[in-house]
Amino acid sequence: MVCESEVEILSITDHNSARNVAAFVSLCSNKIIVPGIEIHSQEDVHILGYFADIEGALAVSETVEQMLPKFEYDPEKYGYELVLNEQEEFTESLDYYLGFPVNMTIEDILELIKKYNGLPVFAHVDRRFGVIQQLGMVPHNVKHVEVKKKELAFELRSKGFIVLTSSDAHTPDEVGSRKIYFEEQPKSAGDVIKLIQEGRFKTIWDL
Repeated sequence: MVCESEVEILSITDHNSARNVAAFVSLCSNKIIVPGIEIHSQEDVHILGYFADIEGALAVSETVEQMLPKFEYDPEKYGYELVLNEQEEFTESLDYYLGFPVNMTIEDILELIKKYNGLPVFAHVDRRFGVIQQLGMVPHNVKHVEVKKKELAFELRSKGFIVLTSSDAHTPDEVGSRKIYFEEQPKSAGDVIKLIQEGRFKTIWDL
């Protein structure tokens, strides 16, 4: 179970939805959970949004899902998209695929995240659906980027970006495979976001 991981701070960033964040916040009461979402733009770029509270994440999630094309899909082939409650019971199965790009540009998504006081981060910029892979560069309208490769991390830092590295886990066993370490102990999701905004953390390459 994710809540049993040694990692003290987690963020749940499902694709184009934050419906399951509340369940994780309740189930993982022994940890700080940062509500989040990973949004797939028209340009095929993934953008993370981190929020101090569940309400902000859910408000963004509602708008994003409204802008998502509602194509039928085969859950047996692509996987069932289930919504959980605090007892880990399935309460809903979505009948549209969350993996498609939404009808929103990068700029639209950034404005939406900021509207609800969220922190936008370009996700896995050096991998598939990362902004470098898709656009060939990192626009300077976002200060924070998620990076896997050390060399690129230092290159982007030299250009003024604040670089995060995270597990980008898609299965429980991947949680904690890459981490950041905060300079002081945050007490809430809001504290985590503030420390990230200010760049007050270290990556494994800094230790």
